[in-house]
Parts: sequence; C-alpha cells; structure tokens
Amino acid sequence: MIHETILAIIIAFAISALLCPIIIPFLHKLKFGQQVRDDGPQTHLKKQGTPTMGGVIMLVAVIAFTLLASVGAPTPELWLLLGATVLTGLLGLIDDASKVAYERSLGLTPKAKLVGQFAIAAVFVLCAVNLLGIEPTVEIPFVATIDLGVLTTVVPVGDGIEIPWLYLAYCLILLVGLCNDVNLTDGLDGLAAGTVMIVMLVMAAIAFRAGVLEPALFAGALAG
Repeated sequence: MIHETILAIIIAFAISALLCPIIIPFLHKLKFGQQVRDDGPQTHLKKQGTPTMGGVIMLVAVIAFTLLASVGAPTPELWLLLGATVLTGLLGLIDDASKVAYERSLGLTPKAKLVGQFAIAAVFVLCAVNLLGIEPTVEIPFVATIDLGVLTTVVPVGDGIEIPWLYLAYCLILLVGLCNDVNLTDGLDGLAAGTVMIVMLVMAAIAFRAGVLEPALFAGALAG
C-alpha cells in the first residue's frame, strides 16, 4: 500500500505542476487578485494583487487523481472524501469570488462560513455512519473505546437514517476546528499549502498504519 500512496503524491504533484503555469497567468489576466487589509502589517501590502482562487489547482489535481484511482473499481470511501473536499473547496471559491467582486479583503462573513462548514461536516459524518458503516465510537489507543452512539435517533426515511447525536457533535467540533486551523494559519501569510502538506502526510501515514487504503491514497494526493 505504501507504493500506491507514494504514487498518489507524485501524480497529484505532477498534475498541479502542469496546471500552475496555465491557471496562474489566466487568473492574472482576469485580475483575480488578493485584496489585502490596510490595517495589517505593512510587509503584507506587497501581496496585493497576488492571484486568488489558486485552490482550484489543488481541487482539480485531487479530482483527477480520484477519477484515475477509481477507474474500474470506484469505492464509496474515496467518493465521500472527494465530495466533502469539493464542497468545502466550493465554499472557499465563493468566499474568494466575493472578495474579487467587491474588491475587499472580507469575503463571506464568519457566520456564513461556519454554517457552510458545519453543514458539510454533518452530511459527511451521517453518510460515513449510514452508508459506510462507520461505528460511532472514539478509540483511545491502549486505553479504551468510547461508544458515542448511546444517544441515537433513527429517522424513518428509506431503511432508516441513524443520527448518533454525541458522535455527530464530537465530529462536528473536530472537523470544523481542523478546517479553521488551516483557515487561520493561511490568513497569516499564505501558508495553507505548506501546513496542509505536512498534516496530510501524517494523515497518510496514520491511515497506512491502520491499513485503510482509500484515506491513505486521498491524504497522499492532497499532500502532493
């Protein structure tokens, strides 16, 4: 499995490297530049006009990799990971587009971003539990496995949709918290690519150690 993960990193990196010289000049031409707040450090003013929406390159690379990896054997796990990533990317794209349209550093309001992030995370968790059979438990290695599915409501739709409330709340805090860790770090000095690469390599290693191929491949592709 380690060979497949390394290949995922290489393929996603190669796709990104090919797309950058095409998309970045195109964004320059359309004047899709970053708006910098004038109340921040003076050294950040030179970033005014730096192309925004560069995350599109990463999304395209990850989508392309997922399609290549799924040829002949599409897996629900890979598609669910891709769906959550694309939806979150679209939220970021709307945020960037509003900055460009109104020529200001503020895109979507913090409340609007949080609503979007919580909605995407909730759908992701419920799909993982109901479609992939993920158990609503939290495992603390060498200590205990905590069952957070003790308060579960079954909505009578189709075969029934399970909503494990404690597990859902735990995952929402975890996922939205991690998402905004990246957001806030990126806001300091455009560090999202570097921080995400480091975290995704660690996630790929954890998934590899746990013997789950799809998350390992996907994390590797994101790192690339």
